[in-house]
Amino acid sequence: MSATIEIRGLCKAYGQQVAVDDLSFTVLPGQVTGFVGPNGAGKSTTMRIILGLDALDAGSALIDGRRYQTLRSPLCHVGALLDAAALHPGRRARDHLLWMAQYNGLPGRRVDEVLEQVGLTSVARRRAGTFSLGMRQRLGIAAALLGDPGVLLLDEPVNGLDPEGIQWIRGLLRSLAADGRAVLVSSHLMSELEGSADHLVVIGNGRLIADTSVSSLLAAASGGRVLIRTPELSQAITVLANAGATVATTDREAMTVSGLAAERIVAVLAEHGVRVSEVSTHRASLEEAYMELTRDAVEFGATAAKEA
Repeated sequence: MSATIEIRGLCKAYGQQVAVDDLSFTVLPGQVTGFVGPNGAGKSTTMRIILGLDALDAGSALIDGRRYQTLRSPLCHVGALLDAAALHPGRRARDHLLWMAQYNGLPGRRVDEVLEQVGLTSVARRRAGTFSLGMRQRLGIAAALLGDPGVLLLDEPVNGLDPEGIQWIRGLLRSLAADGRAVLVSSHLMSELEGSADHLVVIGNGRLIADTSVSSLLAAASGGRVLIRTPELSQAITVLANAGATVATTDREAMTVSGLAAERIVAVLAEHGVRVSEVSTHRASLEEAYMELTRDAVEFGATAAKEA
């Protein structure tokens, strides 16, 4: 079941607008790879190229060493959700999936299995045009899972889901990766991947910004900062500054300290008789880390044309 997506030197332009610029990364089986960046960064274009929907100008996009167009029974190799609205609104949910199954030589029982997997069994005979955005997202995910593929590409799958739905899809992504699948999930909001992504590919203006594990990104973003709470804030600031630390106040009794380990901070304050009521190591959120990485890309992207 396991497969790998390999992107090497990918380039794509629409007229004078460069959508993807010399992009390279690998999506490995057994993990969820978050594909993140601001709106217009090139995420959707890259996914369309992987699926053979857009022609590339240079480079390669391969699934287990092959282009999508050369795969036999592609639905059994790659499942994709690019646009949840891309279905006939008058077709019933089950009939939509049954047509896909028959066209790809899959048994009808597989339709009922994926409907149950995404929680749509009770509405399987409703017309898709009556579905909410969140329900259409679930139906699109069911279609992506229909062939039991080793690779999954999901473009903004959380869009339209309520909090319960967001929790559900995080669990689903984790379970799919645990089965050995390569899962690529695009988003422009890092918080959408909280608790599900193992690895991150961050792009901006079509270029690679970071290709790293979530744990490494968080460690770098946290920067060894320590939160100190004390009723003697002014004295603590002076003592720690003299010891070589960098200090920033957060409120009247709290500050963040960098440049010294937590144990050393406590020892220095104790030597000078400064009382401390709380000591905790600051851990950056994925959202904070993402915003820091993409700051320049967002600024440039504000005046750039959006990707096709």
